[in-house]
Amino acid sequence: MGNIISQYMNWLHTRWPAGTVEKMPEVGTDGATAVAGVRIVGDLTGIPLLKFSADTGARAVQAFVNEPGFGPGTDEDVYDVVILGAGVSGVSAALEAKKAGLRYCLFEAAEPFNTIVNFPKGKPIYTYPTDMVPAGDVQFTADVKEALLDELHAQKDKAGVEITSGRIDRLEKKGDLVLVHHAGKDGRVTKARRVIVGIGRSGNYRRLGVPGQDLDKVYHRLYDPKEYAGQQALVVGGGDSALEAAIAADRLRFGDRRSNSSKRSGRLSSADGSLKPCSTSVSLRE
Repeated sequence: MGNIISQYMNWLHTRWPAGTVEKMPEVGTDGATAVAGVRIVGDLTGIPLLKFSADTGARAVQAFVNEPGFGPGTDEDVYDVVILGAGVSGVSAALEAKKAGLRYCLFEAAEPFNTIVNFPKGKPIYTYPTDMVPAGDVQFTADVKEALLDELHAQKDKAGVEITSGRIDRLEKKGDLVLVHHAGKDGRVTKARRVIVGIGRSGNYRRLGVPGQDLDKVYHRLYDPKEYAGQQALVVGGGDSALEAAIAADRLRFGDRRSNSSKRSGRLSSADGSLKPCSTSVSLRE
């Protein structure tokens, strides 16, 4: 199992279209970092798979609980655990913290399960490895985006997990505490004994850096392919998201022209094999 994961990690971070090694945080066992009391979970650990995200979130809390001398605190001004990001890993960590009787706060800058929310409509969900049962209480049975969101929200709501809206700017280690600095000019700080970082890797979209990139017809996510039926479409990119968008466009027959622009040559899969990539410079015009 370990060798398979190692091979997958090597492929994922060294053979993607950009052609360079993607920088990732250095993460140890159960998300441990060089900063005592701070653990990283979810996609930031390097494996963007749902089951691994849920597993890492639960195991990070379990690792805190197993630390000598750590348990529910008595200071009402200090959280036992602050969790950043209400995605799959963050919610999994929150469920585990609640089960352990810890006083926790789960912060989210956008909305719960934001990465999944932004998947295209009807996107198939593959919960690999199929024989893996993640640690903790978050489990998966759905195989389509919308059903998966319903399933995750149901598990969150059943456990009574509450989410606090907030954007975090930085963390600061001070003695035995971790100071969680909020974004904004008010200088708000939340104190925690332990912190779990599960903010994912989607972040802000990557701009093209070409003329016309700010036009109204340029989009950075594909929510529902049917909205563009009958129109000409250019998909820029060579990664998973670009290929999924191009295949979705091809299946709906977006007019007579649909192409994929990438820095690397290769072949795209489609319903009838008609999609072909093009390697070209891009300039967007009215």
